[in-house]
Amino acid sequence: MAMCGRYTLKSPPAEVGAEFDVDVRNDFPPRFNVCPTQPVSVVYQNERNSRQYGLMRWGVIPSWAKGEFLDNLARKPLINARSETVLEKASFRSAFKRRRCLVPADGFYEWKKQKDGPKQPYIFQRNEGAVFGLAGIWETAQDPDGGEIDTLAILTVASGPDLKSIHGREPVVIDREHYALWLEADERDLKELNPLLRAADKGTWSGFAVSTAVNSPRNDGPELIEPLEAKLL
Repeated sequence: MAMCGRYTLKSPPAEVGAEFDVDVRNDFPPRFNVCPTQPVSVVYQNERNSRQYGLMRWGVIPSWAKGEFLDNLARKPLINARSETVLEKASFRSAFKRRRCLVPADGFYEWKKQKDGPKQPYIFQRNEGAVFGLAGIWETAQDPDGGEIDTLAILTVASGPDLKSIHGREPVVIDREHYALWLEADERDLKELNPLLRAADKGTWSGFAVSTAVNSPRNDGPELIEPLEAKLL
């Protein structure tokens, strides 16, 4: 399973709107297994430099992607971007400089390698169970029908103290006081973003093992986040 390959957004639309100071008009249902290539909730700066809520496809497609590279993205979508090299990769460089977004979530899954058997999924949530903003970048690309589609990737970083025993990477989370900087910074301000690209402090996340039912995109219900009592952290 990919690093930061699944997450949850079970918080109600009103709560998401209040957290990110945006007007959320669509009444989306709780999601317990948000998966790559699906439309996901996103907060971004629009062409009028105003904060806006919308939907984007999870799996960034660079605007220049064509031919074999584009075909490969259909099989292996670019759902994550390493923060350490985001400015070095042609697929991510332009988006990081000009098109950053926040991906509302209230939990995410990571998988731990087992000596025997399949990888064990764990869910991680903030200790207060609140909604938070994953650091994202986005691009507008051509869809197969010739129209436009907005696509995104979530940034990751080497795991901090709460996750390093489970997985080597974790998603970057932007704290509320830095939402405006993350969304609004232009190319002259990129150095100011570097301190934001870090793992969470110790004690930020509480995690526990959950059923391998989360492995299937077909499953999406509250039972996915029920703890396996024998494997609490």
